[in-house]
Amino acid sequence: MKQYLAFDMGGTFIKYALMNENAEILEQGKVPAATDSLEGLLDALKRVGNMYEGQYEGTAVSMPGRLDTAKGIAYTGGSYRFIRNIPMGKHLEECLGVPATIGNDGKCAANAEAWNGALSDVDNGCVIVLGTGTGGGIMLNKRIWMGTTGGGGELSHLVSDMAAFSTAGSDFGRIIPTIWAGHASANGLVSKFAVRKGQNPAELDGVRLFEAYDAGDEDAKAALEEFGRITAAGIYSIQSVLDLQKYAIGGGISARPEVTDIIREKADEVFNQFPGRPFLLPEIVTCRYGNDANLIGALRFHLDRIG
Repeated sequence: MKQYLAFDMGGTFIKYALMNENAEILEQGKVPAATDSLEGLLDALKRVGNMYEGQYEGTAVSMPGRLDTAKGIAYTGGSYRFIRNIPMGKHLEECLGVPATIGNDGKCAANAEAWNGALSDVDNGCVIVLGTGTGGGIMLNKRIWMGTTGGGGELSHLVSDMAAFSTAGSDFGRIIPTIWAGHASANGLVSKFAVRKGQNPAELDGVRLFEAYDAGDEDAKAALEEFGRITAAGIYSIQSVLDLQKYAIGGGISARPEVTDIIREKADEVFNQFPGRPFLLPEIVTCRYGNDANLIGALRFHLDRIG
C-alpha cells in the first residue's frame, strides 16, 4: 500500500504523520514551528522527511493562508509572514524530492470530514473550527469550495455587527468584536467569561472556563449560552446564502459535548424566530476527527490532485 508524509503547519508546532492511502496513521509526531524564514521552515520539514526517507512517495501539507491548491501557490501564510506569493508546492518538491500539494488548514479539516467523517453522508455542508479565530471550510456538491481566489469559506471574517464594522477603520481592536472570529471561537468564549468575571481574558483560558462550568459557575454557564447564541446566529447567516444540510463543529473546545449541544440548542431557537424563512434548519454535529483532521484532509487533497 502506498504511503505519504503529511504535515500540519501550525503557529506553535508542525505536526507530521506517515500515512497510508486510507488515511491510517502509521507514525506521527511534532516539531517546533519555524516561523522566521522560508529557509528555516523548509529545513524543519526536510529533517522530518529524512526520518522517513524512502518510505513515502508524496507530501501533503496543511497550512494557513490564502492558497491555490491546484497550482501550489501560497499567496499568504498566516503566522508564516514571510510567505507571500511563492510557489510553495515547488519548494516542497525540491526540498523533499517527491510530489507535493498544499491546502488551507480550514479547508483541509473540511476535506477530512467530507471524505469519511461527519459530512460524508451529505452533499452540502460546512465545518466550523473553533480555535483562536473561526476556521473551517464549505463543501458544495461533495467538493470543498475554494472560492475565486482561494478565499472561500474564511468564516472568521463573517460580519456580526455591520454598523460597527463599517466604521471600525483599520483598528484591529475595534474590528475583532464586529466579526465572527471575536465570538464564534475559543477566544471569543473565554472573552465572554472574562467580561463576566471582570478579568483580563489573558488571565483565563478554556481549561479554566470549563473547570468553572463543571463546578456550577453561573458566569461560565452564561458565557457558554451567549457564545452558542451568537454562533447560531452566524450559522443562520451562512445558511441564508448556502442552504446546507449539515454543520460539523471542530476545534479543541469541541471535545466538550456541551459546545455542540449549546450551538444546536440555540440554532433551534434562532431559526424558529423567523418561521417564514425559505431555508431549512440544518443538522449540527461534532466533527469526527480532532487534531488529525488537517493531516487527513491534506492527504485527500494530495490524492485527488496527484493520484
